[in-house]
Amino acid sequence: MVRADFIIKLGGSAITHKDSPLSPNIEVIEQIVRELIKFDLKKKKIVLIYGGGSFGHYVASKYLTNGDVLTPRGCAEVRAAMLSLAKILTDMFLKYGLPVFIINPSSSFLLKDGKITTDGSFLTPIERSLQTGLLPAVGGDVVLDSVNGARILSGDRIACLIAKRLEAKALVFGTDVDGIFTNKRLLSKIKKGSIKRVLAGLGGRPGDVTGGIAGKLREIEGYISEGGRLAIIFNITKPGLLTKILSGDAVVGTYIG
Repeated sequence: MVRADFIIKLGGSAITHKDSPLSPNIEVIEQIVRELIKFDLKKKKIVLIYGGGSFGHYVASKYLTNGDVLTPRGCAEVRAAMLSLAKILTDMFLKYGLPVFIINPSSSFLLKDGKITTDGSFLTPIERSLQTGLLPAVGGDVVLDSVNGARILSGDRIACLIAKRLEAKALVFGTDVDGIFTNKRLLSKIKKGSIKRVLAGLGGRPGDVTGGIAGKLREIEGYISEGGRLAIIFNITKPGLLTKILSGDAVVGTYIG
């Protein structure tokens, strides 16, 4: 089995303008790429996960019923939106010579009543990508469900699953905020036993169909409880912070675990 050093979730709130439909944040995407090219991908094993932002979330919100995407048209439009975002990301990464390799959950995962039923075979292309020096990238997506037609499989959930399976040293969430706040105070550290208490005081973000920061922390809670290592939430829109994390340095953010 190939082990990963970092699973990096590129938050949709960071790589797109979430309040403007189908609008990529080119400046932030380019900044992220400029920081990643500093590292040798054959030595530092990195998997990228990216959120839907103003692409997937915007389209999905028009078709969701209790978390389900019930119409063929809705499934097709969400898939098309995520393909558009994947193309934008691919073009930017290739512009700087980074061999990004997009892997679509819509064709590698299956659900049953919202639960992942796919066996571990979805890991094979990710592991092979890492072995060959590629930069695998997996986006949140619409995934077929044997009970409910189709559902949104969030990038946060995918990130936690892959980090657990590949025994990642760190699971990193790059967002457009400095971390998790309660009463306007940044929580720099959340211990495993305190996650439920913190969750009780968090709310969602309007337009976020995957639960916002609370949904993110719920996924992290499951990841940590099942033996996952350190998780970090930080502001990836601030230049240099991703570089510091990948170099093993501490940054302003929320460290969980």
